Order: sequence, then C-alpha cells, then structure tokens
Amino acid sequence: MRHARRNETPAEDAALLAEWMELYGGDVIRLAYSYVHNFHKAEDIAQDVFLRAWQHYGEFQGQSSIKTWLLSITANRARDVLRSGAERREFADEGEAFAREIEPCDPADLVADKLARDAVWRAIRVLPETYREVMELYYGNDLTTHEVAEILGIRDQTVRTRLHRGRQMLERALAEQGGMGVDHA
Repeated sequence: MRHARRNETPAEDAALLAEWMELYGGDVIRLAYSYVHNFHKAEDIAQDVFLRAWQHYGEFQGQSSIKTWLLSITANRARDVLRSGAERREFADEGEAFAREIEPCDPADLVADKLARDAVWRAIRVLPETYREVMELYYGNDLTTHEVAEILGIRDQTVRTRLHRGRQMLERALAEQGGMGVDHA
C-alpha cells in the first residue's frame, strides 16, 4: 500500500483512490451499515468517505494506518448522518451480506448458526450507543482495541472497559432471550 502524498499525476491519484476502495471498501461499508442499518445509505456514506479522504489526503499525518483513518472518517460521517436526521435507524435485517459466513456441512447447523448470529447482532444493536459502537467496531470490523481507540478518539483502556461491560450486558440480554451465553474468547 502506497502512502505517497497527493500531487502526483491525476492517473496516480485515481489509482490510489481505486486501491483504497478495493482494500477498504468492504470495511467502510460494513462500518457505515452498523450505524445506519440501511445498505443504500451505507453505500452513500462510503462514497462520501472516499471522496473526502481523497480530497484531504494531503492532511493525513500518517499517525495511524490508512484503514484506521478511513474508518474514523466513516464513523464520524455516519454519526453526522444520524444526527442530522437524514437517516433514522432501521433494525431490519439486511446485513446478511456483511456477516462472516461459517459454512457448516449440515443445513440444520447453518440455520442454527444464522439464528444465533442474528440474535447476537440484534442484542448488540439495542445496547447503549457507547457499548454498541465499540462492539460493532471490534467484532464487526475485526479491529484491534488500539484501532477502535484511534477511530473513536478514546484511550485503549476505555475500549477494553467498554468491551467488557458490553459483553456483560450482551450476555444478560441473551440469557433473558433464551439462555444463550457469550464466548469471551
């Protein structure tokens, strides 16, 4: 991944943007979706994120990775969309396209896995925003606690604390729904 500053040729600028989109597009859309719960809105946010990142690349300090920088822009942009009232949270389950599929051999296992995964994500979506946001970034985007801290502008220890408390809330919520436990691995 090149970290060269802009002011290259227009073709090189376009190639850099295309590279970012290919490498991080799925992560950006997944994160945007975790906020707005609408695939089309998430795509719109992703387009806006890449445009803004490309326009402001000269301001990128290099203190974090490009991925972390893009996800930070995504989180901020998605919050802006929600605050503006442009998008009301919808909890319809259109997120299956973003779920990591584990393909069991037995169709009954596939159904059971999907039901369990859906129950967990539904429970995460109703957590208080402070905990939901950290859990969606950490688990939904497979980020480290350090990357989550950079994206949210908080300390690593705060992320770990919120993950711990969020998992406790999640475990209680799932237990109330039918005795499902949470693996803390």
